Amino acid sequence: MSRYKSEQTVYNPLKKKYIPLCRLDTNTVTVIHFNSATLTEEGKTYHTDFIRYHLHYSESHCPNRLRRLVNEGKIFQYLDDTELKVSEAINRQVEIWKQTDSCYQKAVLSGDAEKMLNLENCFVGMAREIIFECMIYI
Repeated sequence: MSRYKSEQTVYNPLKKKYIPLCRLDTNTVTVIHFNSATLTEEGKTYHTDFIRYHLHYSESHCPNRLRRLVNEGKIFQYLDDTELKVSEAINRQVEIWKQTDSCYQKAVLSGDAEKMLNLENCFVGMAREIIFECMIYI
């Protein structure tokens, strides 16, 4: 059962009952929206860990914001934007470190692909730690 449901309901002729226009299930990280053109429910499940972390954090610290986003039908856009912005921020920071880290530059010059990959993974982990604090846990 979804924890967040829009106040607005629509009649679903297939189920022969009124259903919420939009639902958010924070446990499965799924948003379900009723498409009135096709008379079907359409869902999207988010698979990135940072969206799951963000939803669970938001649920415990600012549930009214989630409720408002679901009621306004903006939860899809909000989660898509968050997913894109966090991914881009992580990638930007990793690229900065790749350009400025002397160990990485030496690995590139020597063609040491294993060292380059290990450093990139380290950079991703460090970037996630910093960016999650700024973008996920807010």
